[in-house]
Amino acid sequence: MKKILTLIFIFIFQISLYSCSQSLQNAQVFIATDDLQVGSNRFSLAVADKNGLVNSESLELNFSGEGGYPKFKKDFKFIKFPDFYDTDINNGIYTEIIDFEKSGLWKLEIGDTEVEFEVNELSSSLNVGDLAIRSDNLTVKEEDIKNLTTGIPPINNDFYKNKITDLLNDKKQFILSIMSPAFCTDPTCGPQIETLNDIASNYKDLPIIHVDTYDNPNEVKSDFENRKLNPIINDWGINEDQWLFIISENGMILAKFQGYASYEQIEEYLN
Repeated sequence: MKKILTLIFIFIFQISLYSCSQSLQNAQVFIATDDLQVGSNRFSLAVADKNGLVNSESLELNFSGEGGYPKFKKDFKFIKFPDFYDTDINNGIYTEIIDFEKSGLWKLEIGDTEVEFEVNELSSSLNVGDLAIRSDNLTVKEEDIKNLTTGIPPINNDFYKNKITDLLNDKKQFILSIMSPAFCTDPTCGPQIETLNDIASNYKDLPIIHVDTYDNPNEVKSDFENRKLNPIINDWGINEDQWLFIISENGMILAKFQGYASYEQIEEYLN
C-alpha cells in the first residue's frame, strides 16, 4: 500500500510539473543567452506569469527553426539562485544544453506565449575551445579597489589581485567573471560574485578574477549614465550581461556562461 501511495504521489507530482508549462498564460520570457550559434549552446531563460517569476522544478519548451523546421521539445531544469541575504525570494533561471542545426530566426513556445530569437552561424564572443585573450586587467597593485568594482563593498579582495596574462603565463587554471555586481538588474542576473566566493572558500588554490563591466566603477555608482565599458568587453566579444569563463592550464576556454552560473555548474569543470 505504501509503495502504491508513493507511486501515486510521484505521478501527481510529475503531472503538476507538466501542467505548469502547458497552462502558463501570457507568460513573459527573459532569454539570458542571446549570443547563440549553430551547434551546442547553453540556453538560459527566466519566465514570469501573473504571479511573478515561475520557479517550478522544470518547464517544457517547444523550439522551431526558421520556416518551422526543425522542431523539438526540451525539458529545462530550474536553477535556484542562492539566497545569500535571506530574502526568501525563490528566484532562478531555467537552463539546458540546446543543439541548433541551422542559423536564422528561431521560435520558442511556452504555454500560449511565443518568443523569437536569433541563432548565428558563429557566436560573437570567444567560445569553448578558443584560447583566452591576454587582456590587461587592472589589479589592486595598480588601482584602489573602489575603482575596480561596482560592488559595495567588494565581496572578496582576492578577486582583484591577479592579472589574466600572469595566470596564462604561469599555466594556471582560473575563473574569469566579467560583470557588474551593482548594475545587473535583469531577471536572469544571479548572485554571481557571492557564488564565486563560495567556490573560493572550497578551492583555495584556484585563482578567480572579477573584471567589472564598467571601466569607471567609482563614477558609475553615482551616475550610471556616464558609464564607460571596460575594454576587456571588446577583447572577449561580449556585452554588458553577466559572463563567466573557465580557463584551463593551457589557456583554453573550458566553459562559457552567459548569465548566472551556479556552484554546481562551475564545479563540473573543476574536477
